[in-house]
Amino acid sequence: MKLVKTHGSLNEIFALEARPEAWGADAELREFVRQVCDRSSWTGGSDGIYLYDAEPAQTQAWFFNPDGSSAEFCGNGMRGLGRLILDLRGTETEIVGSGGRDYTVHRAAPTAEGVRQVLLELPQLRFDDAELPEPFNGFTAVAVPNPHVIAIVEEYSEPDLIDLGKRAEEVFPEGANVSLVRPVNGGDTPEVFVRTFERGAGLTPSCGSGVVASRAAYSRLAGLDPGQRLIVRNAGGVAAATIRISGGQWFPSLEGNATVVYSAAVNPDGGQAGPVEYAAEENAAYIALAEANTAQLKFQGIETALPAAARRMLSVTAGN
Repeated sequence: MKLVKTHGSLNEIFALEARPEAWGADAELREFVRQVCDRSSWTGGSDGIYLYDAEPAQTQAWFFNPDGSSAEFCGNGMRGLGRLILDLRGTETEIVGSGGRDYTVHRAAPTAEGVRQVLLELPQLRFDDAELPEPFNGFTAVAVPNPHVIAIVEEYSEPDLIDLGKRAEEVFPEGANVSLVRPVNGGDTPEVFVRTFERGAGLTPSCGSGVVASRAAYSRLAGLDPGQRLIVRNAGGVAAATIRISGGQWFPSLEGNATVVYSAAVNPDGGQAGPVEYAAEENAAYIALAEANTAQLKFQGIETALPAAARRMLSVTAGN
């Protein structure tokens, strides 16, 4: 089986063309997921994996967190998977089903550094106005469709975010992704910094669904026109988000990189079955973009750190 490591803003997600039924039992599948996503394994690990079936006219996909649990959707993972399907079929637009919903992905213009990008259209998001438990009073709850709780802050504190993420696992029965949003001074296009603690994965360089959930919350709380393009910086890179309102419903779009890190053959038990082949040119282009983003965050006075795995990935890809 061909395992492809992709990333969206350094949020690493595997893509594997296989259906869940390829494993004899659910326990075997979840153990496979844990094996390949393990940061100490030969794969270098990841923040999750998309299994997919590209044989039907519409690709079907299933997302799993690195701990083996399933999730409805992964925004950064869908960008990477969507890009692979676009390349496979030589098309400009594709629809991918995941978690019982359809996601539309389009080719987008590359960045100035030559980084490949896609534009992802997501289904309707929903605000939940029910009162949230402590310590999330005052947060905004958004489902895209996975659950998020979001707060706008004047100063960003990574230790506070980590503590809140751990508390979310205790107070929400199904868990929740927790995001902090800090406005930053951009150019003509408004900008924010977003960092997310993801359920089942922890603090990651970026969270695609967290970007669009935060985009929606920012419009609701700060009054930004939902249709206006918002640049969203995170520890791993840069994305852009807009929201289309139709019939009172909010439909977000997410634009950002969809970078292939490497491809390799893998066995059903998670063992290596062939050499790792890096996409050297793509990785070099993204390193240039990441360095520019890191410099801008420092200029804005935002203290954030890439997880060790993301730093390791950048150093490895730089040498290939």
